[in-house]
Amino acid sequence: MQMLNDLTKKNQEFIHIATNQLIKDGKNDEEIKTILEDIIPQILEQQKKGVPARTFLGAPTTWASQFSDEALQKEKETAAKNTNPWLMWLDTSLLFIAIVAFVNAVMNLVNPAAATTGILSLILLGFGGGGAMYAVYHNIYRHTGKPKSQRPSFLKTIGILTLAMALWLLVSASSSFLPTSINIPLPFMGLLIVAAIAFGARYYLQKKYNVLNAMTPQR
Repeated sequence: MQMLNDLTKKNQEFIHIATNQLIKDGKNDEEIKTILEDIIPQILEQQKKGVPARTFLGAPTTWASQFSDEALQKEKETAAKNTNPWLMWLDTSLLFIAIVAFVNAVMNLVNPAAATTGILSLILLGFGGGGAMYAVYHNIYRHTGKPKSQRPSFLKTIGILTLAMALWLLVSASSSFLPTSINIPLPFMGLLIVAAIAFGARYYLQKKYNVLNAMTPQR
């Protein structure tokens, strides 16, 4: 392949390591040739700008691994998932509501005198947590496994995680000041019923719409 000779030593090393990974993953000569013929012109284009392959594609083994049968199968499964933002938000919110309600029910069973989370607080915690998790998915998780240049920077990642957590904690803290007249505390059985309904609704949502879990990093 003539274009290989036009690569710098560092980029030739990248191709060499990537090729070995492709062979390890079971790719035949024709498949490897097709993959390299597609990527080498891009590497040459970036090379003219002084950008090595590792900078915009990441580690060669990681880049090559995306073409493995296992990675391609996962990509197909993910592509088949429903990534509608509203459904993903609702899916995660229902999960949070179910978990918080169930934990509160257990705490109420252990100590009946302990204060329990009100119905409005459950809703705010659930939908606030669902919104925070979708924001993390949209800005971070869905970019997992992509080349380094397409992933958010470390500082941006930390900033998004911190902001999402801070907003959720703010919603959680604010809900505790709601009057009991509208934020009615639920008894043990009421909490179990809410947890069961939330779990059931989420199960139905998953079965009917095949919603992607917002808490799952994409690889």
